[in-house]
Amino acid sequence: MSITQIAIKRSTLVVIVFSILTALGLVCYTMLNYNMFPKMDIPVVTVTTRYTGASASEVENSVTKKLEDALSSLENMDYMSSSSQEGVSNITMVLLSNADVDKALEDAQRKVNQTLSSLPTGVKTPSLTKFSMDDTPVLKLGIKADIPDTKLYQLTKEHIKTQLAKIQGVGQVTLVGGNERQIRINVHRDRLDAYKISISQVYSAISNANLELPTGKIEGTFNQYTVRLSGKVTSLDELKNLIVTKSYDGSFVKLSDIAEV
Repeated sequence: MSITQIAIKRSTLVVIVFSILTALGLVCYTMLNYNMFPKMDIPVVTVTTRYTGASASEVENSVTKKLEDALSSLENMDYMSSSSQEGVSNITMVLLSNADVDKALEDAQRKVNQTLSSLPTGVKTPSLTKFSMDDTPVLKLGIKADIPDTKLYQLTKEHIKTQLAKIQGVGQVTLVGGNERQIRINVHRDRLDAYKISISQVYSAISNANLELPTGKIEGTFNQYTVRLSGKVTSLDELKNLIVTKSYDGSFVKLSDIAEV
């Protein structure tokens, strides 16, 4: 007897069978689990290196190419791409689908560490990360106010960001955009030539005058005190009156004499 004959002659049996299948389907559907962001490791490793103040060409020649040469021998790598911007070098390595991302990250870190000695002095330590769905932001907030941009940035960084990070379930809060308060020093080239001062001397004078270092400790009978050298610049006037060097006639050359602060 064919299926067609059974469906016609025993229609009640067919209804019962389909009712059972429908019930089983509904029960199985309620037992299904789903995840909007499933745990998965995408075989991508990135290397980010900061070289503050360097041009894009300088970053490419002094940082990106050296790191690329060191990382080119990484195992299970499909292809590598890089970008060099002003002050930042980014290298992206896409691995094969069967590659172990954690092992590749360790190998890349070891190769980068071997290259650190050949990088320029001002280069920050390269940061290596692997792409993870857990790092994908799930909520973005925009903030605006009728106050100056620098004050809004400081308010967001010191207060709003801190409060958001304390919310239960928040993994990380990242601040993007905004204008951070900066102190600009515009050095006049003609005044440098007049006083016979190089730009490196100006940089060293500012760096050495803006330090805060531990100098030791004082031990008493019952207490112990830590002594620190507090040399941080606290105002624009202090920065303007900063002595850069001693002139040939014995007078002191201040920062305000050669630059606009």
